[in-house]
Amino acid sequence: MRNNLYLPFFAIILIFVSCKQEQIKFNQSRWNIRNDIDYNHRELMIEDLSKNYLNPGMKFADTEKLLGRNQVSNEKDSLQLQYEIYTDYGSDIDPIETKTLIVNFNADSTLTSIRINHWEK
Repeated sequence: MRNNLYLPFFAIILIFVSCKQEQIKFNQSRWNIRNDIDYNHRELMIEDLSKNYLNPGMKFADTEKLLGRNQVSNEKDSLQLQYEIYTDYGSDIDPIETKTLIVNFNADSTLTSIRINHWEK
């Protein structure tokens, strides 16, 4: 009888553990779809994108063609593309959390590194 009391507790834990969203394959057209104020699919595609598409040595133009034109930052000896992945506004107009894909290139427009910039207020 006592073991039956634990069953609802374990069921609740199982539900929370299984709620993790599964990663999906990168899809160029879905990458660029913006629903209302955010990109719903980008966060789920990051793993496949970084493993199978964004490789060191890739050229700036090819990367921009794959991911779309976006914010470009020019430093003295490098280029950087930035793509919004996720922005949480909470109950205010100012963001409380953001995730951005940063793609770095060297002076000859060759991809050198990628990273996720995660900021929380």
